[in-house]
Amino acid sequence: MARAIDGIVFDIDGCVARGNRAIPGVPDTLNELRRRGIRFVFITNDNQNEVAYWVHRLAAMGIDTSEDEVLTAAIIAARATRELYPTRKILPIGDVGLIEALRTQGLELLDLEDAKNAEVVVMGKDPDFDLRRLNLVCQAIWNGAEFIATNDDPKVPTATGFVPATGALVKAVAYATGKEPIVTGKPSKWAGEMAMKILGISPDRGAVAGDRIPQDIAMGKRAGLFTILVLTGGTTQEEAADAPEALKPDLILPDINHLLEWLDNPS
Repeated sequence: MARAIDGIVFDIDGCVARGNRAIPGVPDTLNELRRRGIRFVFITNDNQNEVAYWVHRLAAMGIDTSEDEVLTAAIIAARATRELYPTRKILPIGDVGLIEALRTQGLELLDLEDAKNAEVVVMGKDPDFDLRRLNLVCQAIWNGAEFIATNDDPKVPTATGFVPATGALVKAVAYATGKEPIVTGKPSKWAGEMAMKILGISPDRGAVAGDRIPQDIAMGKRAGLFTILVLTGGTTQEEAADAPEALKPDLILPDINHLLEWLDNPS
């Protein structure tokens, strides 16, 4: 069934790029989408880096974008925190990307020395996370603080294999405290809905394109978006066919470049 698309949420790695290189043809495809007036935003579960990092990284691949078109897990968590707890005292556990995002929302941030006064813990991947920080975070939550996590990815790929991701740290806190966090990044409903707010369109006019069913497609389903799976990353055609009915993508494309053809002849 044809569906009008006014805005698209693009996953980055495996969808528009592989590592530090754009997938061939993607920059031209994105330029054509702009020419047609279709808005888009790039989404990533990275919560450590500032938005400027992603603008620069995409530009180096030939993908021109602005800070308003990049949505990190840190930004999603910060906006969600602002919506849920606008006047609470926040204990941030994470890197520069998370701190910047929370400050941009005008939230009251505490230092570790004041952890006992925290009313909300917002946690991303903290490169300095150790037993001391684990204890401080747990003490804050045991004292009644709410718990928000940017995402719960267990690992991320590297050139030589994998490294532990945010989820490994978040699970340690959840296990110790017995309190599961509100997870705001992909594949949460928060992520998809926030992308639509940034684009200024209704979910029934939006789409998400990505290469992973458990993250990208699941997020789209939860947010009421049209879901597009591309086969340039972490999912094969066979895996897509075997996906649970609730997670079956609405459209499967060999790559993002085939999106233009589909937009011209939707079926």
